[in-house]
Amino acid sequence: MIENFNNIYFLIIHILVTGLFGVYIVRIYFAPEGLVKEFNVDRSAIYLVRFIGTFAFGFFLIGIYIIFRPGGPEGTWVYYNLIFIISAAQLLYESLFYFKLIDKDLEAKNSLTDLGLSVFMVVSSAILIWGLSDKICL
Repeated sequence: MIENFNNIYFLIIHILVTGLFGVYIVRIYFAPEGLVKEFNVDRSAIYLVRFIGTFAFGFFLIGIYIIFRPGGPEGTWVYYNLIFIISAAQLLYESLFYFKLIDKDLEAKNSLTDLGLSVFMVVSSAILIWGLSDKICL
């Protein structure tokens, strides 16, 4: 398993990224009230939060599969690049919203924790793309 990821550090980063998707899924399915409260919307938004958030379920399952499949991350460039592109877009939006450069009239809030998680996802996916490039780009 470790040799599939070139070293233990890339495996740990992959597990952390997959784990973040897992935490998000738990929040979506088992504690959506916290998400709607965080975004300052009423309970009728739970359906929309769950519907939009289900994208994480695919990333979580594929992340688990990559860990245990015989070839590890071989040929999975689309998976890692998609995480990078989505995370970069989320970081851009989170930053613009945090500094009130867009959507100034919304009562929703985000925190430095949100920005930190977005930075982590961008940096970790970039590290995985770079570090696993000999495996993921076949």
